[in-house]
Amino acid sequence: MRCLVIGGTGFIGSHTVRKLLSENADVIVFSRSSDTSKISDIKDKVKIERGSITEIDEVISVIKRYCVDYVIYVAAERPPWTPKNVVKTMITGFLNVLEAVRLTDVKRLVWASSYAQLGPPHLYSQVRVDEDAPVKPMVGHGVSYIVNEFNAQYYWGTYGLDILGLRLGLVFGPGRDRIGFMDILVLLFEDSVAGRKVLVTKADTKLVLQYVKEAANVLWFGLNVKHHKYCIYNTCDEVVTLRELASYVKELVPEAQIEVEPGDETPRVLVNANRIRDELQYKQKYTIRDGVTDYINHLKFHL
Repeated sequence: MRCLVIGGTGFIGSHTVRKLLSENADVIVFSRSSDTSKISDIKDKVKIERGSITEIDEVISVIKRYCVDYVIYVAAERPPWTPKNVVKTMITGFLNVLEAVRLTDVKRLVWASSYAQLGPPHLYSQVRVDEDAPVKPMVGHGVSYIVNEFNAQYYWGTYGLDILGLRLGLVFGPGRDRIGFMDILVLLFEDSVAGRKVLVTKADTKLVLQYVKEAANVLWFGLNVKHHKYCIYNTCDEVVTLRELASYVKELVPEAQIEVEPGDETPRVLVNANRIRDELQYKQKYTIRDGVTDYINHLKFHL
């Protein structure tokens, strides 16, 4: 299997590349960034091509040059998510990838969508929603996933392309940067292991979290599933509060100085992932607690 990972030097992308290598895939990484620090330990095992998805010719060239069989798309714009940047990179860029796949011999495109297109709980009548729920994004980049899912459905239905969109949860784990968005998912772990004080505000906030190795695992699964009835699948639905997450960390790092304050700022409605489990028989590899354990063990050796 020869796989192109678009965004392979990033947080989720780097773990996806590792998963592919562990399954003996030939991997080509395509990224606009020259920073390869997240794959520094494996970069001699992959081909790295620097380029931008905003330039369709560059995408097509890489696909053809390496005779790519499969494409995994995990590229994303970093905050601040201005409308201009979201349209240029996350919408136009993804459309270029769809068109490049149409014009080449790629067998399947697997891409990372998101729950960011969903709105807060009070806008929905149900406690949990599925893939058909109305989209009501409250963050700038959430709009891009609505457009991208529409375009993916169009290319799937009109051109018969094999496209599989996988909605990931809020991903945490080694390699997540402090970017001004949900930085508590970094601080809670890194500062606890480093012996620094951590303040967790709005600790009753509910989140659909997904460990980064679980995200990589479901993307790999998406490459290999034989048939899929739909173009879009939720991939996880395990819920945790920040208070519970802090307690998991405290169990593993008893000396951690964690202070929690009450409050609930749940950002979006909860979801169910029955479709991927029931139809595709997907089985979760890492629970949130598994992810916390793996992350803490990683930090104890690498922080």
